[in-house]
Amino acid sequence: MLWKILTLAVLVGFAWWRLRQWLRLRRLHDRGEPVPDQQRRIRPISILAGGMLLGYGGYLLWVILMQTLGTFSG
Repeated sequence: MLWKILTLAVLVGFAWWRLRQWLRLRRLHDRGEPVPDQQRRIRPISILAGGMLLGYGGYLLWVILMQTLGTFSG
């Protein structure tokens, strides 16, 4: 249950952060100010996906390890 709540919190936080970024860039564009170039950076969704893969992959490996050790310890 904790993983579901944590995942939901991360996804909601990411969506809120992206909405704030989009509104900030839109406001800069409407004012006629220069908008920073964002093409040469790692995309935020890539960072989020990598973090989630590491988290869930680590959890999966931990569960498999615990089940394996439980099988051989008896």
